[in-house]
Amino acid sequence: MPKSRFITTITGAIVLYCTSAYAQWSPIGGLLNVPVTRDCSETSGNIASAKTDSLFLCPARAEIVDSQVNDASHFYIVHEYGLLAIRTTSDRLADCWAAHQLAGAPNGRHYVKQWITHWTSYGVTRPNFGTPAQRIANVRACCACGI
Repeated sequence: MPKSRFITTITGAIVLYCTSAYAQWSPIGGLLNVPVTRDCSETSGNIASAKTDSLFLCPARAEIVDSQVNDASHFYIVHEYGLLAIRTTSDRLADCWAAHQLAGAPNGRHYVKQWITHWTSYGVTRPNFGTPAQRIANVRACCACGI
């Protein structure tokens, strides 16, 4: 590939990445100090996992979820930040925190809607969330954003 074409491709990728990052929720305050490690072996098959003041991400799992429903992975990451932000192990409270955070974020309603679409199709009943319908109802109530 010619050098100028390579530079154009890289520049385009950076602009696309930065534009996407700007249009999403980003951690603030003390959450900026949370170390983030890309390590799928620490996420137990999930997109992200919060563990004792740190966050582990699995980009490969996020790609799978986003291939199922575009942008759905973002909610799952915000949920994990919620566990750290409110210092809880309650997934229901972390869902509520994430929904509330996203309700006021740039394009936040989009990310909640995409997560609802994903959870509707791929969610499973779990003791810490209830049925997919119960989890979705909790997120909708906490978001209070008309989705």
